[in-house]
Amino acid sequence: MASVTATALGGDPKRVNATDVASVKKAMGLPSNYTATVNGEPAEDSQTLGDEDFVLLAPAVKGGVS
Repeated sequence: MASVTATALGGDPKRVNATDVASVKKAMGLPSNYTATVNGEPAEDSQTLGDEDFVLLAPAVKGGVS
């Protein structure tokens, strides 16, 4: 289990113990449809985390046709 810093867009950073991105979402009480970046790179829910990683979570945005 890794100790990471996580924040939801617009929220305060929190320290979370987690094994992967999905467990960060669960620990923060966020729905699974939030998207994630880990250390600035896009990440899937299954991505394994390491100590001191930074996870940014944001609501998924639907794309439109223009």
